Amino acid sequence: MGKQIEEAFGGSYGIYGGKPKHKAVLRFSIHASRWVANEEWHPDQVGEFDADGRYILKTPYADPTELIMDILRQGHHVEVLEPAELHREIQKEAGLMMAAYK
Repeated sequence: MGKQIEEAFGGSYGIYGGKPKHKAVLRFSIHASRWVANEEWHPDQVGEFDADGRYILKTPYADPTELIMDILRQGHHVEVLEPAELHREIQKEAGLMMAAYK
């Protein structure tokens, strides 16, 4: 039973279960890279530093809800490179945030 639960819920990002449907590719600023490189966002994540010293994190997810919250927590120190739909979701939320501070 434990293996079935793990298969159903363990593969995706955060508390949202299901098999991963997407892979987020995130690029962090040099400032944030030294901390993020030591964090585990997901057991199946892959991370590496680019030539400029920025950390590139690749993590699987099914539902973007919790991932979006974690990305927004990083503020301007992170950029969503892939997938395009996750990038658009972050742009949309950033626009709504800007509107709230006018």
